[in-house]
Amino acid sequence: MITLKLNAKGFQGNIKKTATVYSNDPQQPRVTLTMQGIVKTLIDVRPATNVAFRGLADQQTEKVIDLVGSSQPFHIQKVESSLGEKITYKVETVEDGKHYQLKITNGLKQGNYSGFIKASTDLPQKPEIIVRISGNIEGDIAVKPQTILVGKLAAQQPPRQGKILVVSNREKAFNITKLTYDEQFIKVTQEPLAKEPGYTLEVVPLMENIAAGSRRQTTLTVEADATPGMKYDVQVHLINSADSPDETEDGKQPGRPNSADSAKKVDESGQAKPPTGMKK
Repeated sequence: MITLKLNAKGFQGNIKKTATVYSNDPQQPRVTLTMQGIVKTLIDVRPATNVAFRGLADQQTEKVIDLVGSSQPFHIQKVESSLGEKITYKVETVEDGKHYQLKITNGLKQGNYSGFIKASTDLPQKPEIIVRISGNIEGDIAVKPQTILVGKLAAQQPPRQGKILVVSNREKAFNITKLTYDEQFIKVTQEPLAKEPGYTLEVVPLMENIAAGSRRQTTLTVEADATPGMKYDVQVHLINSADSPDETEDGKQPGRPNSADSAKKVDESGQAKPPTGMKK
């Protein structure tokens, strides 16, 4: 006998799950078992238990979550959030004891966030409702990607350069006013885009300053006149793979003397000195 158990926690509405059973039966070595049904919750959360804000701040609209009791009356006693001033929210009563609306608004001008809103109820079987909130709010300028990998990624490969796009989300002309980076490890040049407002940044690793076998991380910061005071950071990961697996950062082979150390010492008469501890 095979017993299947389904954990329906966090699900609501139609649900369908399958399980595959393998056996040594030559006629039917594999059997698929299907479980399906409808999960009825004490409080329906519509349209979903998660909310996402994406795009420019002034393009974000209010998100509305309906909390509807299915069988027993309930009341919202308290609502709290882990996101502080990044969002604003309020609860409105549609039908007391039956239907409430949670209204959520983005409060961030630019940046990313992830958190939740928790609504506490007086229903013992459903003491709290969790709504997950995420945001990816873009400013007037977009810098992408926000992370790049440059350098010598493999021993026999040439150094890899990186490319960054700085574009206008509003299709308006702008100028890059400042680029800040560590000139010891990377060189950055900019070229305007041909068909849209923006620039390409070419990131060249300075391999002579990166020890073989080492990794480094540095930050490239972009500033533009379209958003005075705003800084856009790009994390630059640099790598310099060693020419051989045994090579260390100082260029020596583990367990082997360096070429300078292995050279014979010569005394003033021009004769090679014997190694220390040996007689002539």
